[in-house]
Amino acid sequence: MSKAWRTSPDHENTGWPKGIRYIVGNEVCERFSFYGMRAILTVHLVALYAMSGQTAEQADDSATAIYHLFIGAVYAFPMIGAILADRYWGKYKTILWLSLMYCVGHGVLAVADIPEDPDTRLNLVFLGLGCIALGAGGIKPCVSANVGDQFGRGNWFRVETVYQIFYFSINFGSFFATLLIPWIRGDGEELWRVSLAFGIPGILMAIATFFFWLGRHEFVHVPPKPGGKLGLMDTFAGAVMFMAIGHLFLTPAEWGWLVRGGISAGCLVLGLMLFFARQKNEPDDGFLAILLYNLRVKLGGAKQEPLAGHDDPAPKDSPLDKEGGWSRFWKPAIERYGIAAAEGPYAVFKVCTIFIFIPIFWAIFDQHGSTWILQAQSMDTHMFGWEVRPEQVSASNPLMVMGLIPVMNVVYRVSKKAGFEWTPLRRMVIGLAMAGASFAIAALIQQQIDAKGDGVVSIWWQVLAYLILTTSEVLVSITALEFAYTQAPKRMKSVVMGLFMLTITLGNLFVTLLTAAKDGLAEMLGGEFGQAEFFWFFCWAAVIVAVLMAVRAKFYVRRDYTQD
Repeated sequence: MSKAWRTSPDHENTGWPKGIRYIVGNEVCERFSFYGMRAILTVHLVALYAMSGQTAEQADDSATAIYHLFIGAVYAFPMIGAILADRYWGKYKTILWLSLMYCVGHGVLAVADIPEDPDTRLNLVFLGLGCIALGAGGIKPCVSANVGDQFGRGNWFRVETVYQIFYFSINFGSFFATLLIPWIRGDGEELWRVSLAFGIPGILMAIATFFFWLGRHEFVHVPPKPGGKLGLMDTFAGAVMFMAIGHLFLTPAEWGWLVRGGISAGCLVLGLMLFFARQKNEPDDGFLAILLYNLRVKLGGAKQEPLAGHDDPAPKDSPLDKEGGWSRFWKPAIERYGIAAAEGPYAVFKVCTIFIFIPIFWAIFDQHGSTWILQAQSMDTHMFGWEVRPEQVSASNPLMVMGLIPVMNVVYRVSKKAGFEWTPLRRMVIGLAMAGASFAIAALIQQQIDAKGDGVVSIWWQVLAYLILTTSEVLVSITALEFAYTQAPKRMKSVVMGLFMLTITLGNLFVTLLTAAKDGLAEMLGGEFGQAEFFWFFCWAAVIVAVLMAVRAKFYVRRDYTQD
């Protein structure tokens, strides 16, 4: 790494870090590329599955399942990107090089319609989506963590605002992409328009990569630890262990659960072997090393001598610097690694007690790119006298986000003066309940469509559902992003961001599994389990989870970790 690059923020600076403008520019273009491609993915998959011989209902369900499997993969692979960034390459190199893989994926999608055989087209689409999942997924935890890395003690008060700006830029790119790309694709009959619709997002991704490269001398480059040979060993071990789950996004379902289960077991065993080989080479104080050592001693294993150089002073007000409680449970780790290192796994598990409630939000929210588009195809899509494409209706989401962010900031300030503070956890609980309410409207719309037929129910009812869903997004997604960063110790920030991304994966996998189980559920319930029942299920699931999260939030003690 160049010696001219900063490795820590300027703690005297109370203004905005210089690198933020490059990060925002990169994010606008990258999000345009991703959401532009995503806006037409479901309808494109439906068309390909129909060409391959599936019925309309089968094509809708297959496209929905693949769409959410892809989104799940995009938000699963951040774990590999996080390990690569934290341990070996650092965030800058990880973002830069995996962005090139991202561009390759867009390129494959742009040429996927050249073959005439629909099965070949589908396979090329799957290849392109796989490259995008690796590229987009790999950079995700690094990009959001890289935002926070630019701030020191002097301007830490700006972190909440910068994540709102960051989120605004995401939706700025998303809005224009969701309007433009479906219009370019048209009805999919002209193949050159389809290729162009997938090609333009690739060009924007290349521009995003260039923007990021331009800011290389302005960024704070937090160095990877340990880096070098040890960091490479850590990366291999972590990546192989993760692929025990990650390969399920890549290996064909036709291989069966026995074969795929064997691959998972093999990856787990090989990953642990690589991990222990690394520890023999030189013990470290990473998350897994601390956790496994602490558990081994708790289960009766022999204690080891404290590691040299791990006697850092305990962080101020550390929950582990006390008698009893969690300090007792983590005592073996504290004695060997020190409180500063042992607090890392403790903080990760603590944050995860909040993260476990978030997947249901993503299971609901990401359906605005699948089931809501398919629902819009059966509605009257005239707006202000113009007929819009069903895929373009979802542009109302990013447009509403850009409007609601400043509105909600006013609500937060007024409510605080009135005696009610919108703490991060309160925002997320209320947001989950509102996500359920949006699906209640979607279910009622579907019931009206089923009763009245196609092209009768106005699309404005779905816009109302979007308004409620988008308010939920502002309350949950933006807040959770900031929460994930501030609640993670310095060396765990990318890992915690990766875990946050996994909540999106779990939510989307849940949609995929429930879509595949529709027929079985209908048989089990002795009736229908159509689209309306599908929506009602998610409505009540969100309400139940919101209640459970409210109970957990009451006992959560917030602890912020600023950069050194």
